[in-house]
Amino acid sequence: MCIIYFDMLYNFDLHTHLRKNRASPKAYWAYVSENNLLGTAITEYSNLNPKKAYFSLLAKKPINKILIPGMKIKTDSGEVLLFSENPDIYDYSVLYEENISIKRVIDFAKKKKYLISIAHPFGLLSNSSTYIMGLGKLEKLIKEKKIGVEAYTGTIGYLSYYMFDSFFLRKLRELLDIFELQKLFKTIGLTSITEYFTHKLDQKSYDIVYKFEAAIKLGKMAPYVTAGSGSYSINGIGSGVLTIDLPKSVVDEKDLLKKNKLILNRIKCKKIKAVGPPGNYTDTIFQRSTRRKTKRRAYKDLVYLTKRSV
Repeated sequence: MCIIYFDMLYNFDLHTHLRKNRASPKAYWAYVSENNLLGTAITEYSNLNPKKAYFSLLAKKPINKILIPGMKIKTDSGEVLLFSENPDIYDYSVLYEENISIKRVIDFAKKKKYLISIAHPFGLLSNSSTYIMGLGKLEKLIKEKKIGVEAYTGTIGYLSYYMFDSFFLRKLRELLDIFELQKLFKTIGLTSITEYFTHKLDQKSYDIVYKFEAAIKLGKMAPYVTAGSGSYSINGIGSGVLTIDLPKSVVDEKDLLKKNKLILNRIKCKKIKAVGPPGNYTDTIFQRSTRRKTKRRAYKDLVYLTKRSV
């Protein structure tokens, strides 16, 4: 049964990690508060003790924040995210099997009434379902099994803005253009090098924007969507959010399991306001947050996303 609410808007990051970089729970929650998130889902990898990650965060959780139990699983057809209203999700050995069949995970999640979402469907070639299964097979799986899609991943989404909204990259492109026009560079045969780098920059810009747009399109045909930062580093928390409207009664609910259940039900019914970068939403306008990553951090994210293909 889908329950519909219309009240206050709140942001959630449903794809976070803690143990990948051995971050502290205190620092994790500091970033959650700094980014004005009502809550998160901890989706640590199944081989990195997600149960320990959840309970260490729960022990330090601020009273006004929400923590949804979850995990990230590497399947034979890409990575998936699982969400549960309670931490019993960590007690089943089947979810810790290596290279497990994606259909087996989906069937188990359905049996236990867990929410399941295809993580970063257009991420890296090595861990994203679209590249491993093929888009046609993935779309068929989503429709037949009625599962969700991570329609926005902060790392990829941020870089799609960065590739076209960055002073640094604009100046780099202008510099390459100048080099190509210089007689000296033509004389000594270096224009081919600058042309090569310009081509690579344009190619990678298109590739990242395509991944950003394609995930949103795939999410439109899915029964429900999720969104999150997807960053291994906790300072990326909040770079991708799912915005949802909830009544104050849900936010103030003392029973944590009941609260989680109400929120996951809202997501499952696709009764959400938006997925995307952090910002302010009204009925008529979205204002993207002016908070930006440093060039060094953006560069590291770019290297992470492109190291397998460049």
